[in-house]
Amino acid sequence: MKHEHYLSELGGVAYNKKIWMIATILSVIVNLGLTAGLLTQKHTVQTVFLPPEINQPFTLTNGHYSNAYVEQVTTWFISQVLNYTPASFEHQMITFSKHIDPELFGDIQKTLLKQFDEIKRQNRSSTFFIQKVRIRGLMALITGIRQIKVGSTSATEEQQHWYVKLAKRKDGLVTLAEFKEVSQSDIKPFMR
Repeated sequence: MKHEHYLSELGGVAYNKKIWMIATILSVIVNLGLTAGLLTQKHTVQTVFLPPEINQPFTLTNGHYSNAYVEQVTTWFISQVLNYTPASFEHQMITFSKHIDPELFGDIQKTLLKQFDEIKRQNRSSTFFIQKVRIRGLMALITGIRQIKVGSTSATEEQQHWYVKLAKRKDGLVTLAEFKEVSQSDIKPFMR
């Protein structure tokens, strides 16, 4: 009897061993499959940034900024530089200066200080009405009507084209890399 009892227990142990071996093999197969899946998966990183003013949603996916982001940031730069009064210009330039590429900061600051003296002396105001924004990567061409007043008298009203180039910092944020008025012929690359 004891012999048969031991044989039945031995058979049960052998059965349990087979079950555990099958479970272990299945576990190894599943882990190998998951590992292969992770190694072959395309890594997508999406970051959402907040520009100084938010008008519409935008994204940064795998290091590429959406056109909506570039448009919002470049039009914000335009508004800081081209929409001013003698009373608001100094504050706007301080805010604007925080977002300039460090390599350009010295030159742009000199230009802004010179402009500020002229604006105060002439009691000059400027308003820029955006008509169209064209985006190419981190560059934008912004077309609009600019009105300049000296005191309360309208001095000029003309269509202008402004080229704004952004630079991506290592932390993912952008700074102003270039900002200039361009001629009608300079906008052809943006028309394609």
